[in-house]
Amino acid sequence: MSRLLPFSLLLALFGFWMPWLALPAGALQMNAYELSEWVTFLPGVFTGELPLNRLSFLAPAACLTVLFALAAARTRNSTAKSWLRAVLPQTWLGWGQLLLAALCLSAVFPYYPYILTAYQEPEFQMQFFVACAAMLAAPLALLLPREVGLLTQMVLAVIGLGYSAWAMWQLWPIASELMKTAWPLGWGWWLTLLGFALALAEGWGSVFRPRLG
Repeated sequence: MSRLLPFSLLLALFGFWMPWLALPAGALQMNAYELSEWVTFLPGVFTGELPLNRLSFLAPAACLTVLFALAAARTRNSTAKSWLRAVLPQTWLGWGQLLLAALCLSAVFPYYPYILTAYQEPEFQMQFFVACAAMLAAPLALLLPREVGLLTQMVLAVIGLGYSAWAMWQLWPIASELMKTAWPLGWGWWLTLLGFALALAEGWGSVFRPRLG
């Protein structure tokens, strides 16, 4: 099994929790999870003029939830006689990736107590349903045939990469204007982009390299 996919997903996850916007002052260094809350206080977001919300920065974590499950699926033994053993990971690496999938999923769900009423609150509704979709998709990822899993991997990598880039493209000039200075892009954001790009490249290579050879 290629180690590139687990490595790329770890890069993206590490980057998600590291600074995306970084001024020298520690209190002004925010990762994607913190930005998902911070943007809700921006006037442009509050009035709807700026097309950002919590999900703009949490979507990469939703993608990672399913991507880690897809990576764990590669450690299963599809020839096992037991149906359960055929779909569950057969290595510690696989189970560790499922644990990381659960960690990513926990970041997508609204925090307590909002999670109790999120399904009917406009502010949290879309975030809640995306988290539910990721929660359902992760177990299904363990059942996908290899080819379908690779295509799903590429789609999710593109979505994660696109959302990470687009969200900062929208936010960075606004944040810099508020601070009256250019707010440096944090290295966590670059790592997240690199992680998703590598996951896309790994999926692309796994699908097309044998055919081109």
